[in-house]
Formats: sequence, C-alpha cells, structure tokens
Amino acid sequence: MVDNLRLRGHVVRVLTSTCGIRSPQCDAEVERKLALNGAFDHPRVTRYAELHDLEVRNTNGLRESIADFQPEVVHIFSLHGLSKSLIFTLRQARVPTVFDVEDVWLSDEIKDDPWLKWWNQPGLDPARTLKELAGGRARVDAQAPTRMMKGYDRVPELYARSQSPPEPNSIAAFRFERIYFCSQSLKTAAEQAGFVVNHAEVIYPGVATQTFVGEVRSASLPTRKLLVVSRLNRASGVLTAVKALQIARAAQADVQLTICGKGDSQYIAEVRSLVAQEHLPVVFVSVSNQRREALALYRQHEVLLYPCEQPEPFSFTPLEAMASGLAVVGTPLGGVGELLRPGENALVFEPGAVGQLAERIQQLVTQPGLREKLAETGQAEVLSQHNETVVTDRVENYLETSLETWQAD
Repeated sequence: MVDNLRLRGHVVRVLTSTCGIRSPQCDAEVERKLALNGAFDHPRVTRYAELHDLEVRNTNGLRESIADFQPEVVHIFSLHGLSKSLIFTLRQARVPTVFDVEDVWLSDEIKDDPWLKWWNQPGLDPARTLKELAGGRARVDAQAPTRMMKGYDRVPELYARSQSPPEPNSIAAFRFERIYFCSQSLKTAAEQAGFVVNHAEVIYPGVATQTFVGEVRSASLPTRKLLVVSRLNRASGVLTAVKALQIARAAQADVQLTICGKGDSQYIAEVRSLVAQEHLPVVFVSVSNQRREALALYRQHEVLLYPCEQPEPFSFTPLEAMASGLAVVGTPLGGVGELLRPGENALVFEPGAVGQLAERIQQLVTQPGLREKLAETGQAEVLSQHNETVVTDRVENYLETSLETWQAD
C-alpha cells in the first residue's frame, strides 16, 4: 500500500518498531525506533518503572516523527505489540488520524495493555493512589498518556478484574472517528468488545493480480491436483483436508494433495503420520518465500482447499488462488468466508467437517464443468474487485475524505 501510494505522488514516511535490529535506524522513508512489548519474541514488560520508560520512548518517538515530517494524515496500520497509549498521543497531537484495522490489536489487545490497565483498572491501588493525589497522573499524561482526557480516570468496561462482557459500541473512553476494517467479522469483533466502531467502513485487502494470474483449467481436463497453502497448526484444518482426501479416494476419486507451509512441528508430525499410515498421495512442500513461489504452485494445481477452523481477520491465499485460475473450497469463517458464495465463486463446508469436504472434492472430480465455472467467476471477481489498484483507490479516497472532513470540522 505504501508503494502504491508513493507511485501516485504521495509522500509517505513509515514509523515502525526496532524488531529484528539492535538499535533504532532511520532514513527519509522509514523510521525504525518504536519499542515492542510482548510481541514477535520481545519480552513482556509489566513493572511500572520499565513500562513507564517504554511508554515514554514510544510517545516521544511518535511526537518527534510528527514534528519532523508534519504529516497531513496519520495512517495507523497496526498497533500489534505497540503501546496502545499512542492512540491518545495522536489525539493530543490533533493530527488527522485514520485507523486501518487488519488484525486483533483493537478487539483483543487493548484490554490487555499493561500500561492502560495499570492506570484504568478499577479498585484501590496504593501506588497509583499516591501518584494521583500528588498530581502525578497529569504529569505522566504529558509524557505518556494514560487516558483520552481528564474525567476518564477508570475504564471498568475493559479493566475490571471480574466483569461481564461490555455492551457493543459502548466504551466512550476510546474514540476512532475515522476507521476501517479489513473484514466485517473483524469489525463485529471490535464492536462486541465494546468499542464504538459501528460507523466504520470495511475495505477488503487486495492482491497483486498482475503477479497472481493464470489460466482457468478447461472442463475437458480432469480434477486431480489439490493444494493447501497455510501455516500448519491445529487451527489450519490441514488434518481435516488429509482425512477428506482419504475418504474421496476410497470413493474412487483419483486425486492427490500438496501441502505447502511451515508451523507447529508436533502437528506436522501428526499429519505426516496419518499420510504414511494410510499411504496417501500427499506431498509436503516448504518454500523460502511463500508469496514469491506460490504462483508456480498455483499453476500446478486445479483446486485450492482452505480448511481453516478458526476465524481469521483475512487471508490472501484464497484470493491469490482465484486470481491464478483455481477453484476454491473453503470454510465460511472470518474475512475470507465473507467473500465465498457457495456454488457461485466457491464451494464451502463447515469447519472440521471431513465428510462434507470429501463430498466437495468428489463434486469437483465428477463435475469438471462446475470447477471451471467456480474458477472463472472467482478469477473475474478478484481481477475486478480485489486487485491492488482498486483497493488503493478505496484507501486513497478514504484518506483524502478523512482529511477533508477534519478540515471542515
């Protein structure tokens, strides 16, 4: 997205973390200086003194970047592992801010943020009380914000030790005037977590269709090669795919399966054990760069299986496969599930339903015309609605509209 916006003449600076490097590194385009807390193998800091230093570092880093770059709009891509107090820092800075939510940092992580929890958890805390009585909270707010503004001294809806779930769209201590989500399911999760985001838009991500493009297999060609591209863990449903392959082959479906991905070694061993025990035609492939090498894999197969058994905010794999001319069989979960229409652009089955998936495989084996129709429809939709150019148009328009709205206010 950054590259696409730059190609359109926008000047973009990226502020991100020091993940993977030992000290901050900054140039004209990328500033790597924010500290992570408990994410990407970074230790979780919870003691007040260390936490205060980390929060001050991130607050100062953001303020310095704003002062130096003077952005017209700040576009938040993710706060995963970063200080959630930066939300309040941006509000204090009075810079037009757009939140792009593509993971669970909003719905799941704010309630576990140690800094905000320490200051906003109801109940008596002697150390916090002393600081507040001495006017310390106001001084701390100037260094690393603890709240949106005075008056929001506690947030029991999020930080009470024992509580019932908050009412949807009810927590007033956070405000996100301009915000969009990568899927309706992620927006719904944020609403159910209590955040006031019912006004938010949904902008589905796009794929590089100029890269992931291939021929739709003619109905004159048989359905034989199935593909799974996924992180290999229990939520992936790969074991379900292997069991469904076993049933389909027992029903005389001449199909084989390629599994591409890395993941949990114990789970992979369990999958391999079943494959060996049942003498199934399954090939395991490991690629160094899944995005770069996936196109060749797509072109070698007719059908992508997407057996995910846990909702994901979104997954690019089904869209890449559709763009490459494959028919998709998947579970109607998460962001991808919102785009799958049974019998039109894909076939679907319930998570973990081995028998259902086997039936869908047999459908495509016995009805190659259906496979061709699904692949053609899916490819046409991705090329026209989910290519990077169209999605960049939507994001660019949302950013520009946000700036116009801010200026009018």
